[in-house]
Amino acid sequence: MKLIHDCIRDVMLYIEDNLQDNNVLMTSEISYNVRKYTPEDINYTCKKLYEAGYLNIECYVSGEIAIKSMTYNGHLFLDNVRDNKIWSATKSIISKFASVSLPIIQQVAVQLINNQLGIK
Repeated sequence: MKLIHDCIRDVMLYIEDNLQDNNVLMTSEISYNVRKYTPEDINYTCKKLYEAGYLNIECYVSGEIAIKSMTYNGHLFLDNVRDNKIWSATKSIISKFASVSLPIIQQVAVQLINNQLGIK
């Protein structure tokens, strides 16, 4: 499967807005509310975000995934790509390449933010 960058951002934004403390958020709920992607895309994205250290999850035999929390690194990533203008500019830059990893996406977004803040 392919890891869809827009799906990563959309899933992270949904999780941040809807996951309550001491609760879990099921991927089926995300799929129902973020309909741009298939349930398989949502599940795959959540598994990869777990592997990247951005989410804490629990996988069930049924294939369902429970998101338990977003990690600090997950919040850092999301904070860097949250702004629509930054995200659009980041996608424009990374679109010049066949593939780009999440750490590179984050670095591009951070550089764009630094440029806007006048930080060199």
